[in-house]
Amino acid sequence: MIDLNVRAAARKSLCSMSAVLLLLFSLHSFLLAQVEVKLPEMSGRAGSEIRIPLVVGDLESEKVTGFEFVVSCDTSIIRFSGVEQSGTLSEGLAMFANNRVAPFHTGRMKVVCASAYRISGNGVLVRIVAVLAKKAGTSPIVLSDVVLNAGKPEARTINGVVRSKEAADVKQKRRGDTSRHAR
Repeated sequence: MIDLNVRAAARKSLCSMSAVLLLLFSLHSFLLAQVEVKLPEMSGRAGSEIRIPLVVGDLESEKVTGFEFVVSCDTSIIRFSGVEQSGTLSEGLAMFANNRVAPFHTGRMKVVCASAYRISGNGVLVRIVAVLAKKAGTSPIVLSDVVLNAGKPEARTINGVVRSKEAADVKQKRRGDTSRHAR
């Protein structure tokens, strides 16, 4: 009788350990199958045009041939005008950016890219071209609906921030930086 109880307890313990190991393996695989997609924290002179880099983690082994995302901002501070691919991982690929046809506008833009060729490496995937308002302020730049391929690998997004500074703030900062170097 004791022998049967010991065997049953050992079997139960083995099943529990197997379940925990399976869960850990699944979690590990899930975390490995994610690629970081992030926007920076940056600033520019009020009224100027800026290029916001969308940076991706390593795509080398992921076989990514397409991506899409929606980016949003506060239009009282910044307005999207399109994308730039020159010098990016997506240079030369077919890309479409919609910031004109509803439900998209200068504060909410959808970008779609598809190719027969793999996008590999890490770095700037595309640059979002925008114009800062003629007043100082701060706007979050929010990524949503980010899809690499058809969802595999999954994207882990990090939103950005853009600060529009008055020309006097920018000049003062430059002057402050110069005087610091002169000491």
